[in-house]
Amino acid sequence: MRRTLMGTLLLATGLALSGPRASAQPKPAGQAAPAKPGSQTEVTVDVRQGKLGLGLPKPLLATGAGLDADGVNSNFTEVLRRDLEDAGPFALLKDKLPATVEASTVKPWLDAGAEWVLSMKVAKTGEVVTVTLQVLDVKATAQGEGKQLRYAFSKNYSGNTSLLRRIAHTMADDLVDRLTGDRGIANTRIVFVRQMAPGIKELFQVDRDGANPIELTRYGSLTLSPTVAADGRLAYVTYKGGSPEIWGQKKPGIPHERLYPNSSAGAQGSCYAPVWSPDGKRLAFTQSDRRGNSDIVVLDVQTGRVRKLTDGGFINTEPSWNPAGTQIAFTSDREGGPQVYLMEEDGSNVRRLTVEGSYNASPAWSPNGAMIAYVSRFEGKFDLFVFKLGEGKAYQVTTGVASSESPAWSPDERRLVFSSNRGGSMQIWTTDLSGNTVKRLTEFNFCQSAKWTRSR
Repeated sequence: MRRTLMGTLLLATGLALSGPRASAQPKPAGQAAPAKPGSQTEVTVDVRQGKLGLGLPKPLLATGAGLDADGVNSNFTEVLRRDLEDAGPFALLKDKLPATVEASTVKPWLDAGAEWVLSMKVAKTGEVVTVTLQVLDVKATAQGEGKQLRYAFSKNYSGNTSLLRRIAHTMADDLVDRLTGDRGIANTRIVFVRQMAPGIKELFQVDRDGANPIELTRYGSLTLSPTVAADGRLAYVTYKGGSPEIWGQKKPGIPHERLYPNSSAGAQGSCYAPVWSPDGKRLAFTQSDRRGNSDIVVLDVQTGRVRKLTDGGFINTEPSWNPAGTQIAFTSDREGGPQVYLMEEDGSNVRRLTVEGSYNASPAWSPNGAMIAYVSRFEGKFDLFVFKLGEGKAYQVTTGVASSESPAWSPDERRLVFSSNRGGSMQIWTTDLSGNTVKRLTEFNFCQSAKWTRSR
């Protein structure tokens, strides 16, 4: 059994185990109970009520500046609209709205249900575009009988004309921050693996909305299991030298180099599934031996020294750090089929987390530590689940006839990114935690192992 599991693990790039089908499943997701006193709390925004009515008229374009109205609309206005619609706390108004923001339109905006209205002006000087944003506080202005326009927020954004999309993302995040106190995720990135040809996979990066694809590696070999540190450094597994090695960056902005194996590590085996610690000083990963077993080890990136955390003749794989860097979730078959376990960062106090279902794997700890996402296999396919640590319960996120695999969290903890074959070939998708808003992110073939990050 253990040999079969290791063969499947190698075939699936160290991110999946093969085992029996699950027979019992956690209950579908529902309303979470309040966290216990002193426990970590979940970052949630109620998407059914309490949204702020937002008006978004077209921006005013400066005359004589050579601005392309269609380009501004597609690369800025519509991008901003989608970002704000996806953000959660805003309800964008759409029908029978005023076209301008001025004293005479305050009452019509109020009657339409607007609380904020974005007044934007776009100007261009040479190759630099400037967007001036003023956010009208409609209720405050109406209370003053419209004698003086009152603004909730004002800011100028400038950049090269090619950066209009980035300006829109930044503006959306600023507005979410202003309203909720938490930074939005419009200006984040998603790193993933894409198959280019049989036996060749490379790392790619896209914006949160799937636009602006960038190829990060060009090794012409298998490159797998990306992980992104808090400061944007990449690490990953590549076979470009023949056997699997961990490559990445020791400092931001410097060329990639081999991190493991190295001369300081002592006895070494094949390595898989690296993941940065929250402080960016260590990499936890899976190391296999010739007997078909695998263990979790931790690499000190600067010194090259490794420390073995698990031992006992089992398959232990897929480590995931908690945000404090004090605990690790991982997958193990030590009690038969694959299950999710927890341990301290030194390998002590190992305990089983998942109790329902006979096949649970791929744990991913949420950004503030309140939840762990994972996959559970049932009737030949995988679905996403979220274990809420404050409740000690798991909730199902995805359902259907397709598999959903390799979950990773958005920085605001409101969404998951994952790979799925629900559209045919394996693609990258996102979902909210209810599973009701599932969106396809990529249009390439054979994509997997996505990681969501603010730092790139």
